[in-house]
Amino acid sequence: MKIIVLDKATIGDDLDLSPLSALGELTVYDATSREEVGARIQQAQIVLLNKVRLDATVLQQAPSLRLICVFATGYDNIDLSYARAHGIAVCNVPAYSTESVTLFTVSTALSLFTHLSEYRTFVASGAYSQSGAPNRLTPVYHELQGKTWGIVGGGHIGTRVGEVAQALGARVLIHQRHPHPSFPTVDLATLCRESDVLSLHCPLTEATRGMIGREQLSLMKPSAVLVNEARGAVVDEAAVADAITQGQIGAYGCDVYSTEPFTTEHPFYAIKDLPNVLLTPHTAWGAYEARARCVSVVADNIRAFLSGRLHNRVD
Repeated sequence: MKIIVLDKATIGDDLDLSPLSALGELTVYDATSREEVGARIQQAQIVLLNKVRLDATVLQQAPSLRLICVFATGYDNIDLSYARAHGIAVCNVPAYSTESVTLFTVSTALSLFTHLSEYRTFVASGAYSQSGAPNRLTPVYHELQGKTWGIVGGGHIGTRVGEVAQALGARVLIHQRHPHPSFPTVDLATLCRESDVLSLHCPLTEATRGMIGREQLSLMKPSAVLVNEARGAVVDEAAVADAITQGQIGAYGCDVYSTEPFTTEHPFYAIKDLPNVLLTPHTAWGAYEARARCVSVVADNIRAFLSGRLHNRVD
C-alpha cells in the first residue's frame, strides 16, 4: 500500500510517524506546491494531508487513490463531490484539538481582556524602571467574574471554552442552531449585544461565512473582546479591521485567516501591531499532545479502512 504525506511540515517536525509507516510504503514530503500535487499522488493508494488542496483537477490524476486522510477536523480543502463520485474514502480527525484550542482561546481572550501585552511592554521598554512609580493601573482592566462570555458554535471546543469561562466566573451564552444542553442559547444579535468576550468556534459554511460583519460588530460593546478560532472567513475581515481602528470594539484576537498566511494587502496587516490586537499564525490547534493524538487517529482511520470498517468517514 503506497501512502503519501504531502505536507508534513504543517504538523511539525517533532512527531513520530512510525504508526503510519507500519501500514504501508510511506513517502513523506515536507511541503507540496499546487504544481507538484498531481505527480506526487499519481501512484498513491492513500494520501495524507493537512492544508494541501485536492480538487477535481488534481484528483483525476490519481487513478489508484482509495483513501484521503486529513490531519485536521475541517476538510473544506478536499473535493468531496469528486471523491464520492469516484469511490474515494475521506476521513478526518474529530475533536483531537479540543484542549489545545481551548487553551489558546482562553489565553488570547484573557491577555486582551487584561491588557497583558501593554503592561509587559511598559516594563520591557524600560518605562517602568524610569517611571519612579511602584505600580501602574492603566489601561484599566476588569475582573471576568460576572461578565458575559459569548460563544458561537457549541461543539466540542465551544463547550469546553464555555466550561472554562464559567469556572472563571463568567456567565456563558451560546449561539447555534439547536439549544445547547449546558448553556443558554440565544440569537446572534443578543449574543453580540451582551458579550464582554465573544469567541467563535463554528465551521465555515455558506450559513456562517461573514456572519460577524458590520451589522453584528455595530451591536457589540465598545469594550468587547472578539476572538476568532473558527475560520477566517467567518468574519468580514475588512469590517473587523475598521471596527478596531474606529474603536467600535475593544480588542481582537485571531488565529485563522481567509488567506494563510495573510499578505501585506490583507486588512489585518495594517492593524497587526496595535496593542489591542493579538494575531497568531494558525497555531491554536497545535499543542504537541494534540498533534501526536492526530497522527494516532489518522493511523486508526487507515487501519479501519483497510479492514473494511467505517471510522471517521466524511465522504
